[in-house]
Amino acid sequence: MRSLRIGLLNKKRDNFTLQEMFAGKENVVDETSKEVAQYRKALTVAGYDVFTINWGPNFINSLIKAKVDLVFNVSSLIEAEVLEKQRIPYVGSDSSTIALATDKSLAKRIWQLNGLPTSPYHVARNEEDSKPFKKNPPFDYPLFIKPLSGRGSCGITPESVVKNYNQLVRTVERIYTTMKQPALIERFLSGREISVGIIGNDDDARVLSPLEIRKNGQILTYEKKELDDDEFICPAELTKAETARMQSLALKAYKQLGFKDYGRIDTILTKEGPFLLEGNTFAGLVCTPKEKPHSYIGFMAVAEGKGEKELLDEIVKTAVKRYEPQVMCKPEIKTLATLKSWKERGKIIAGD
Repeated sequence: MRSLRIGLLNKKRDNFTLQEMFAGKENVVDETSKEVAQYRKALTVAGYDVFTINWGPNFINSLIKAKVDLVFNVSSLIEAEVLEKQRIPYVGSDSSTIALATDKSLAKRIWQLNGLPTSPYHVARNEEDSKPFKKNPPFDYPLFIKPLSGRGSCGITPESVVKNYNQLVRTVERIYTTMKQPALIERFLSGREISVGIIGNDDDARVLSPLEIRKNGQILTYEKKELDDDEFICPAELTKAETARMQSLALKAYKQLGFKDYGRIDTILTKEGPFLLEGNTFAGLVCTPKEKPHSYIGFMAVAEGKGEKELLDEIVKTAVKRYEPQVMCKPEIKTLATLKSWKERGKIIAGD
């Protein structure tokens, strides 16, 4: 049987686009093509037939022409919605989960309703929305303000930590004016930032070793994240009890938002205990350079002695199993036999 055919999506990641809106295009370096090239190499070495598919008007036609079995590297809600509409299988969470995770207030609300710890929050677009914090704030200063649907620390600057009402209004209005989205106001939490990667679905989901991001007292702004000069510790230097607690919390958060195949849950360990910060359905998976991988899950994979080939192969097989439980997850042995044929899909797309 032929190898599994993977359509590797090449589309500019939204975190670059959002940061360009906030800070100006000339201040952002788009590394999408570099990331796609690394994924292509790893998937090819893993034994898959890989076809790079560029996002654009001919996206669906390109998928049909390549006769791919599965799409990899979906990185925005619109991509997931288009693929679902056309009944094309892809790796990663579905559009409903992406929408929940992208709107950080919705994610936090779901976690709160299920008894999981996360900081109190408020959503604001302008000074009128911010007035609750003028005289009797619902939670105390200092506050942390970030874009409601930001990614990759876009829109976060040293001014994101605010200590008074005037700073709050100024930061909220800047986010809404430049990024065309509301701001999320949270109680500022001080502690150890711990990121937890997860691979799998339902009872088969497994939690990777927690990663601690040490920023030497600074907040993780977009510029600082791109500078890549933080200290990363994986496995994080936690006690066995702390590790178990953080992994359990992350897994619950992952499942309650309905993540599929893989994802990352960011947390902070304070003196009060752990708190959930946000979930990332589009977590980066780059494992190179080995000494300091360029993604958090990449760090976690390297800590397990794996590289991009092994990491991406595991995630692809996880997705294949979700779509077709009967398929042996070895592309050289069997493919997604029960999925609709591409000829049938072509008729659906053409409206026949």
